[in-house]
Parts: sequence; C-alpha cells; structure tokens
Amino acid sequence: MDVRVDTAGQVKVMVFNIVGEEVVKLLDQYESVGNYRVFWDGHNKNGALVGNALYFIVTVQPSGHMVRQVIVLK
Repeated sequence: MDVRVDTAGQVKVMVFNIVGEEVVKLLDQYESVGNYRVFWDGHNKNGALVGNALYFIVTVQPSGHMVRQVIVLK
C-alpha cells in the first residue's frame, strides 16, 4: 500500500484484527515528507500466516491517521 507523509515525523503502520488486537507492526520510524510503499505479507508478529478474516491497517503520522480495511481470503 502507498503511504503519503505530509509532515515529517514518526510514522506507524499497524495491522489489527477485528477484535482490536495488534497483529503486526509494519512500520514505526521517523520519515521525511514523501511517498512510501509498505507491504504486508499476511504474517503476524510471530511469523505465522493469519487466518481468513477482516483486518484493519492503521497509519498514524503527525498530519493525522487513516484506517483501511483488508479482507484476507486463502
């Protein structure tokens, strides 16, 4: 997915399950203004593949936050 950073600062991209538990943190670092691409390979923070379900990808940055929905089907 593409992430646009409008204001330089700490940028976090996390995946949550339907219950609100963090599945994996994809990005947590300082980024300059610009466009970035972040990939999720469908694994959780323990390295196991996640199951079929609805997941939420949350992007938090100085200029605000965004939530995207992803459905995983195998």
